Amino acid sequence: MKIALIEDEKLLSTKIAKKIILNWFFVDIFNDAKSFILNNKEYNLYIIDIWLPDWNWLDIIKFLRETKKINKPIIIISWYNDIEKKVYWLNIWADDYLTKPFNPEELIARINALLRRNKKISKIKYDIFHKDLSYNYQNRKIFKNWMEVDLQVKEKQIVKFFISNKWKLVTKSDLISEVWWEHDKMFISNNNINVTLHKIRKKLWDSFDLETLHSEWYILR
Repeated sequence: MKIALIEDEKLLSTKIAKKIILNWFFVDIFNDAKSFILNNKEYNLYIIDIWLPDWNWLDIIKFLRETKKINKPIIIISWYNDIEKKVYWLNIWADDYLTKPFNPEELIARINALLRRNKKISKIKYDIFHKDLSYNYQNRKIFKNWMEVDLQVKEKQIVKFFISNKWKLVTKSDLISEVWWEHDKMFISNNNINVTLHKIRKKLWDSFDLETLHSEWYILR
């Protein structure tokens, strides 16, 4: 398990890191936001101090959640003991909050609890994206510019399949196996496929830039 510790107090960050290492975790220390961003690694858990010399802590969380699409646990650490601030921070993508000074054993317990919980929820599938399109697994819906698009069941399945396999060559056989799996392949004609794809293109326009190659393969660019 790899942990990123973003804390500008060097003595405190060293103490925290030693305790984390004693509990069999790997940890990278970053004393400013810039070094963390440039590092460009992914971790199993992030510990972020509220006050940093160069970047706002909220910008770091937004960078992780929105830009990098990372859903790993984030623990905020701060001298603030204001309940309203804690509630606010926990409502904007943070998973836990620890007030300084804290007992290192409590930090380790919270790390273990979050990693256990994240193991369970990591099995959940998250939204997938292509250009201004997204597919939401939980609701089984397609969105364009965050607005739901009215698609039939098979149309949704096709869009989801191509977004999941964008930039890959997809054969008609692949498409039939994925979308029309409940039918005998012999009864799914080229016309079935072409008509359905035409309907999707009319609804999604250039967001669904599907190229047909030799009438046998497809690729979503």
